Amino acid sequence: MMLRLPMIFRGAPGGMVAVETALILPVLLVLALGTIETGNILHAWLTVHKAAQTGARFASTGQGDDDGSRLALIELQVGQVMDRLEGGAATVNVSSWAGNVASGEGAQDSAGPPCGLVEVEVVYDYHPITPLTGDLFPEVVVLAGSDRKIIEPYKPCE
Repeated sequence: MMLRLPMIFRGAPGGMVAVETALILPVLLVLALGTIETGNILHAWLTVHKAAQTGARFASTGQGDDDGSRLALIELQVGQVMDRLEGGAATVNVSSWAGNVASGEGAQDSAGPPCGLVEVEVVYDYHPITPLTGDLFPEVVVLAGSDRKIIEPYKPCE
């Protein structure tokens, strides 16, 4: 005895599979590329925050104060972390306050005195890289991170 299938299941299923693939594949592709792009943005964001932490940690030691190279050394520390990113150029802003409380704007481009407070801010322009989903994001995503530390008493506090 032979089993008879209803008329709907009798023809070649290739056409139905092709239609289903045509409907589902673009959605899956966008989801996969969106996941990759989101991972790239998160990696860049975490790297920016790590660079700010590294810069603030170095700034709190007071190294380079004797020869006046402190700001350049802070930027070098930040740059070493930012080199992990493609086109890792970032803007580094260093601010400081004489006391250990951040009141007011503080001194810009100053690593601060001993026992003061220093803040290192890193700003990075991220450019989406994946096709299709890159068009869903702005052309440039600005990522910023900052960290504050109390400066060690490498000299007598004022």
